[in-house]
Amino acid sequence: MTKNTKGLLWTFFAVIIISPDSLLIRLLDLTDYSLIFYRSFLPAITLILFIFWSYKRDTINVFFLIGIPGIIYAIFYAITHICFVYAIQYTSVANTLVIVAGAPIFAALFSIFFLKEKPTLFTWIIIIIAFISMFTIGLGSYTSAGIFGDFMALIVAITMGSSGVLVRYFKDKDLVPACLLGCLFAGLYSLPFEIEFNLNFTQIMYLSLMCFIMLPIPFIVLTIAPKYTPAYQVYLIFLLESVFGTAWVWFVIKEVPSLNTIIGGFILLSSVVLYTIIETRK
Repeated sequence: MTKNTKGLLWTFFAVIIISPDSLLIRLLDLTDYSLIFYRSFLPAITLILFIFWSYKRDTINVFFLIGIPGIIYAIFYAITHICFVYAIQYTSVANTLVIVAGAPIFAALFSIFFLKEKPTLFTWIIIIIAFISMFTIGLGSYTSAGIFGDFMALIVAITMGSSGVLVRYFKDKDLVPACLLGCLFAGLYSLPFEIEFNLNFTQIMYLSLMCFIMLPIPFIVLTIAPKYTPAYQVYLIFLLESVFGTAWVWFVIKEVPSLNTIIGGFILLSSVVLYTIIETRK
């Protein structure tokens, strides 16, 4: 397989793993800051084990090698995790995931300015359609508290797109250690607030599945894949999470997406799937 194909396959694998994440957030029924606390410090355990397994005696050194790009990536990582929790808590899962699906759009835009990877005319058409779709999705929230959640989801899309471009720009650096720093930054953000420690057995099981597997593995993949595949292509594949994640929540807890979300999501995902098929055949 070519490097590009490997990058896309790794991304698809990551999507399958992370897809039930939004459902578990709903089932956990924890406060915003408790979720941020657990979703930050617990995945850090998996990340440090992975880094130690990869580098062994050089584990300490790799944290110094990430440099300023690694610090910036860690900040993006922390913002992504914090804002995603707010988005899930304050708007519907469908709105959150489909707006986050705009990440490849921002990755393509940032690639133009920083990587000189100019998208084709067809890519620009997809970008325009995507923005129209996201506007359609948010229509039902502009007069409600859900607009805050939609805005948080938009920030997640921007930071994810920025992260992918940053990884590709500094492809000679291993930024996986920066994921660990990002977890610590997000966790520190939650510490001044009240955290729920009195968890029942079910919540502990959900947190273990989410924080030791569903979160760290996909984000390790997202940190590596853009080295081999353009960032916007990586996040185009990641769009599938909006389909799988919404389906999990719809089937298990019956959270039905609004009509404008279904229409906007269908337009966005159809256009992106078409784009992915055409680019892959090229």
